Amino acid sequence: MQTIQVITSALNEEECLPEFYARIKSVFERHPQYAWSLLVCDNGSTDNTWSFIHRLSQDDPRVRGIRMSRTFSLDAAFTMGLDESDTDAVVLMASDLQDEPEVIEQFIELWEQGFDQVVARVRKKNEVPPVRRLLSKVFYLLANRLTQNMIPRNVSDFRLMSRNTYFAVRGLRERHRFLRGLIAWTGFKTGVVEIDRPHRYAGDSKYEKVKLWKVTIWASSAILSHTTIPLSIIAVSGLVLSMTSLVSTLILAVFWFLYGVPFAGYGTIVGLISMSLSLILLSLGVIAQYIGLIYEEVKARPIYVKAEDTKF
Repeated sequence: MQTIQVITSALNEEECLPEFYARIKSVFERHPQYAWSLLVCDNGSTDNTWSFIHRLSQDDPRVRGIRMSRTFSLDAAFTMGLDESDTDAVVLMASDLQDEPEVIEQFIELWEQGFDQVVARVRKKNEVPPVRRLLSKVFYLLANRLTQNMIPRNVSDFRLMSRNTYFAVRGLRERHRFLRGLIAWTGFKTGVVEIDRPHRYAGDSKYEKVKLWKVTIWASSAILSHTTIPLSIIAVSGLVLSMTSLVSTLILAVFWFLYGVPFAGYGTIVGLISMSLSLILLSLGVIAQYIGLIYEEVKARPIYVKAEDTKF
């Protein structure tokens, strides 16, 4: 009998978890040919989430809970789940029921057809503000252009992965985690299921509470950690500007020799200086981002820290 483990992260989801568990259980009751289990990673909850997980694991041996020492990133929580898994396939999903458990049945169907992983592509996000939706479109546009279409557009973390796929992914130990990009990088055969994201079952959205500037930093780091093209753009831009400056100087030198140095052109000079300074600062900013990513890697801190495990 093949085995499937559902991995989810929970941050103050005491209102959603009972319904989440019930619906997961219902899905696999319709697929008795699979032995299933549920791993819930408590990502630093401050409500009764861990108490419920602990109690549920005692009532149902198929459920395991791991409490993280503090709130880490969602990708870190999923990484911990992948590190602990040893099943034929795993399903990554959110515990707030915006990833509907019933979609797992479509995942299984495509997996049985031979796909190494099956991902959910979101057609509609009902609760995401317009500004966040716009930024999301810009992110995927840039990510696709700069990574040669490696990162699929509008694909969420909600997915099923075969053993070969998630074993390959957990071998990638970058400290700055953009799991969707890491999974895409492995290149395994991928099936796609189109979904509409429903409203939250209960509680408040954690994503909407994150400051916009933090989202922007995460997005830029996610892109830069998967491509060096911005550095190439800086180098090419510097070369082009240098050549343009040289040619312009030669042309102006001839002009000044023939006609003299005019007083006019002050505004043009100031504009060129301002543009040059802006390009320098932009270039330094991009380089600083890469240095920051290198800094995080060389520290070699663990991706997550476990505090408690219901298995022991």
